[in-house]
Amino acid sequence: MVDALNIRQSIGRALDCCQESVDTRPGCSAKKNKQRAYMKKSLLKPLMVGGLILASLIFQGCTNTVKYDDTPASKTVQKDVNDDVISASAVSMLDSMMANDQVQKATKSSRPKLAVFGLINFTYDKVDLAAINGQLMSELNKSNHFRFADQGAMAKESERWKGSLYQLFEDAGSGESLATAVEADYLLVGEISNVIRTAPKQKKVYYRVTLKLLDQDSGEYIWQEQQELLKSEKNIIYGI
Repeated sequence: MVDALNIRQSIGRALDCCQESVDTRPGCSAKKNKQRAYMKKSLLKPLMVGGLILASLIFQGCTNTVKYDDTPASKTVQKDVNDDVISASAVSMLDSMMANDQVQKATKSSRPKLAVFGLINFTYDKVDLAAINGQLMSELNKSNHFRFADQGAMAKESERWKGSLYQLFEDAGSGESLATAVEADYLLVGEISNVIRTAPKQKKVYYRVTLKLLDQDSGEYIWQEQQELLKSEKNIIYGI
């Protein structure tokens, strides 16, 4: 019989190698996550000799088969990330955008037309996007560096892209198409997504807030920035 203590120590070492960062956006990083899953199974397979119970734990590895320590709040820290915090994060990134060399050059002697698509919510959480995107528009308006694309045209394009939001955010060609349709020189688009990071003894969930500015002329993103806001962290226990 395989020594149970040695097996559990081997499990711990294998799990140490399985630290990961998972992007939970629909359709995002599926290939990478599949590769990670394959690597985990390869690492854990030799340890199955310990018996059915240990084999069950090893097989599922660093994915869902963990026991969460639900004892008092000292083990679970909930972060107060509300709409105001997300909005403040997004607005703070505008300062970086305005300081960008290409943006300063473009706005030095003229006011180019900007299409503000704003943040897209790729989480299942309820987020007041109207308020957050409204705050972005307000701050941009105060800067007096841009004119804005026609809101009627933007509403029409928003309807057209509502089934392909991930493509719009990730693909510069799609962003260029939208900017061209509303006769804008630049497109500002962003996202709110969940990022889950696990380690052998801890799981952390973050909001990732990203903004990107696309130049319609070149069809390329000339600026982008992201911030991560810790939503929660939890100690976890691997084992039987």
